Amino acid sequence: MSQESSPGQGPGSMRLIFEYDGDEIHLISRQLVDMALTGAQTPLEDHVGKVAEVRDASNKALASVPVTGMQTTAEVFPENPGDPIMRVALEHPQGAFTVVVPAPKAAASVALLDIVPASADREALPGPAGPPERRILGVFPLTEEGSTP
Repeated sequence: MSQESSPGQGPGSMRLIFEYDGDEIHLISRQLVDMALTGAQTPLEDHVGKVAEVRDASNKALASVPVTGMQTTAEVFPENPGDPIMRVALEHPQGAFTVVVPAPKAAASVALLDIVPASADREALPGPAGPPERRILGVFPLTEEGSTP
């Protein structure tokens, strides 16, 4: 795994590369990068989709960014011209994706979350649907084992 310097040295950004195979996700590379990050949300606002949430040592959320590139569906083209293209769930999704997250001095870990709308059962009841459900896909340290922040 590569790491140019420690995320504890101050503000900046960190490029994280993940591999996934089915439900297993592994952080395979972390690298501090000198770049402005425009997609980070601080304070956090829940939205539907996958996000990378940067957390401090006490597990408090500091910022989040959308995660793209984690493909769990595929386009299926029709046999007959004019029929619609369909999206189907992959039986066993696998691949890799990169996400760049803020790396403030307090950053200790990143959690990959899948934020989904409130349960369909709950939406059938009168009143507000409630907050989206936050499913944790994995939590990963922002320093390599044995390295000092």
